[in-house]
Amino acid sequence: MKKPVDSLVLRRMTYADFRHINKVVGEEKGGGGQSYIDFPIKDIALKSWIAFLGKKTGTGAGKRPQWDFNVNSLGITAQKKIRIYQRRQASVSIASQKIHSKSSNRVPAWHPDNSFPVDYNPASDNLVIYIAKTTDKEYYAGWFLKNEIPKNWPVNAELKKIFEEESAGYIKFNSLVFIDTENKEWAFSFDPKAIENQIKTEETKDDDLRDEDTSPKLAKLADSNEKPAIVERILKIRQRNDKIVKNLKKLYKGRCQISGDTLTFKKSNGELYSEVHHLIPLGENGSDAYENAIVVSPLIHRMLHYAKVTKIDLTKIKKHKLKMKINGKEYEITWLPDHLKTVKKSLKD
Repeated sequence: MKKPVDSLVLRRMTYADFRHINKVVGEEKGGGGQSYIDFPIKDIALKSWIAFLGKKTGTGAGKRPQWDFNVNSLGITAQKKIRIYQRRQASVSIASQKIHSKSSNRVPAWHPDNSFPVDYNPASDNLVIYIAKTTDKEYYAGWFLKNEIPKNWPVNAELKKIFEEESAGYIKFNSLVFIDTENKEWAFSFDPKAIENQIKTEETKDDDLRDEDTSPKLAKLADSNEKPAIVERILKIRQRNDKIVKNLKKLYKGRCQISGDTLTFKKSNGELYSEVHHLIPLGENGSDAYENAIVVSPLIHRMLHYAKVTKIDLTKIKKHKLKMKINGKEYEITWLPDHLKTVKKSLKD
């Protein structure tokens, strides 16, 4: 059975953690090792666990939250009630996963009887365990032992993160991803058309970096008299459909759908500089589609994000135009015929 996926937590197992939960009692001095699987808070914040698991079902040591819930296992008709709890300030853990223990409550998907590895080579293989939550709030556990993404496994930008996280991670899916509950190898799939041409070009990456709002950081430095630190960082940027951005800019020749060419400038190549704004933000589950996007000047774009903007109701478009207000001042969004067709089609659907 295929189900839409809402979110997912994952843990790239260290070999030490793997050995601890598989040691036989007496194998090491003082016992058989830890019984839990840790997820560092620095990788998955507590608020993400709350979003993933909902309200706590109990309280553990230090009045820290714990959750008891049923988890299914991909490809296996077995359900197990497990406990996830904040074991200490720095980590959240899955309890009782030590297999050779009287209190063992190993998730069936991660049990050797169900093909989970009894050992592996950490120098060449990566062992990843995960729990996926479906949109109907069911949980499914799975795993894979792969160093690279197999060519026959369908992977989009969001699923790719499962292979890229170095420790642990939380993924809230914005695209429509499905999980096949009967497939324990790689259960994920999606509509390929939904991610067509979403690979970022260097130009798009540069645009994202340039558009980043640094004013809060500068204000903090000014107030504290701190010297800006020179750091190396990786910027995580929400994936966008680059094809839509390029096609819309080309259609409007860089002119803003609200202000024309009065609030923009020409780039060194003579083209008007413009940006693409999503009427319903991607972070609020807005679609990355033509009907949800408009071409705007950089100033208008900032205003749409930070000023007081009246509600935009696409059903009220008349003669290719829609009136709106920004900070009390009247403006109009104007659509070209080919672009407006996509809007009308989405309203019918």
